[in-house]
Amino acid sequence: MRLTNAILVSTVCAFTTVALADQSSATKAAPAAQADAAGQTSLVKISSIEGKAANDEFTRNVQVLQAQRQEIVKLNESTNAAPAGKAHDELQAQLDSAVKRLDADNQTMAKTYGYSILRNYVRIPESSDIYIVLTEEEIAKQPASKDGSAPSKTLKVATLNDAQANQSFQTAVQNLQQLRQQAAAMKATLDASTDSKDKAYQQGQFDLLLKQLNEANAAATKTYAFNLNRQYVMSIEKSTLYIAATPEEAAKVQQSEDAAAKGAAKSDAKPAAKADGKGATKTAAKGDAKGDAKPAAAAKGAKTDAKTDAKGTAKTDAKTPPPPQ
Repeated sequence: MRLTNAILVSTVCAFTTVALADQSSATKAAPAAQADAAGQTSLVKISSIEGKAANDEFTRNVQVLQAQRQEIVKLNESTNAAPAGKAHDELQAQLDSAVKRLDADNQTMAKTYGYSILRNYVRIPESSDIYIVLTEEEIAKQPASKDGSAPSKTLKVATLNDAQANQSFQTAVQNLQQLRQQAAAMKATLDASTDSKDKAYQQGQFDLLLKQLNEANAAATKTYAFNLNRQYVMSIEKSTLYIAATPEEAAKVQQSEDAAAKGAAKSDAKPAAKADGKGATKTAAKGDAKGDAKPAAAAKGAKTDAKTDAKGTAKTDAKTPPPPQ
């Protein structure tokens, strides 16, 4: 399932529409319902996305929805500002069409992933590769391929094999970006300062922050071959999508999981085989004086598979419906 007007990603990012300030417990255990620090919402698992192509497509589709929503906001502002007349009517028609398109695409995403643009989500990568974007000079230096294919524009520099490793990488990147933003803001303040004493203090603070930034950048380069001077792409192989649910929603999910677990326990407790149609199980009653016993005979066709249907567990299969009109 691919939505129209896809926007390709060329920067390091794992999709989120809710803050990733504290995901340590979620990334370690990835429970079906995980309460946040404030106790107001819970992270409830709704789907798993398997494979690079499926994850890339999900990322593109979310970006399409976000772009459509931004377009609607702009069209709504333009429509409200336009005076009554032909121009207003044309803008209103464009707005109505954009809203209809967004609604249809959002319904498709809900059916496919359990995702809606109206809710907050956390997407936790569990397996991914990190690629560096090569410069034109680096691409030109690559040896010619034997099959005549074009040279690669990226180079894999790291593989992250679990949710914790992915979260650690994202935390490192976010820390670097924050430090760089702080350094840029402090440099602007330093340049604008005219008081000599204040300027000396600002210079000291800037030097300290710059040292922290360089140390963090060196650590990221050593661990992930990542640094702020290069452009990177995160290619996700497997990820899990969680919704920020209310306590009531999380309780319903937990009830469904408990019911499914009880059903599985009951299935496991049933006898594997029955000897006759009356429900009685034959046992080896005959044996010689030495304690030898013959094994019980199981009736044909009496073996049952202890499979249960885990309905209501909030996990959805990412089947691809027909593309939206």
